[in-house]
Amino acid sequence: MQVPSGFYYYALKGNGDCCLFVLLDINEFGNLLFPSVPTDTTTPIGAAENAGDITTKDLSTFLFPNTYLYFGNPNNCCVLGYHSYDLEPGDSSNGNKQRRYVVAYASWISPGLFGSSFVDVTGLGHEIAETFNDPFVVSDNKHNLTPWWLSPNGNCQDNLEVGDVIEGLPHAGYPITMNGMTYHPQNVALLPWFEFQSPSTAIDGAYSYPDESILPNLSPIELPGCPTS
Repeated sequence: MQVPSGFYYYALKGNGDCCLFVLLDINEFGNLLFPSVPTDTTTPIGAAENAGDITTKDLSTFLFPNTYLYFGNPNNCCVLGYHSYDLEPGDSSNGNKQRRYVVAYASWISPGLFGSSFVDVTGLGHEIAETFNDPFVVSDNKHNLTPWWLSPNGNCQDNLEVGDVIEGLPHAGYPITMNGMTYHPQNVALLPWFEFQSPSTAIDGAYSYPDESILPNLSPIELPGCPTS
């Protein structure tokens, strides 16, 4: 992926070498990641689709090293990952049904950049969990809509974004040790929390997993947009 000048910013390490991290304009990043037409092989997703490396039966992840996104200005950051899908037309081989390639972008997060709540695979775990629950990102206002909710971190939404409820909270990530390495995927909210179940029908009456203590209470009942009184 070659990013045009003016759409990125990077931070030097203390010794003057590149790079602690790279910031990319979120719109330009999307343009460079997703194909513009079905035959586009110049973008990572387009090339993978045309080569058969990813299919409509896959959940495909594009993992970048310390690569974060901003909105318009580098000060308006940082997106550490998102999930989406690439919609392509069908043809006679599949009955002319549309093709949806479900994908996620996430960044590996080096220790010390975002505190203990965001490190190594926290963003990756967040996006993978959300992709399973909301693969089409409420694209047609029909799938995975929920009642409006207000989470402890202040997020106000009406979708089944299980990671957004908990992101940024103390101990949002949980440690898992594999092959001598400790990783920190994120805790997520469970379906009973979005359904305002009281008590929760989940095991142990939990609203979060795997750390059940992260989300002990339901959201207050909210009107659209969570207006304040």
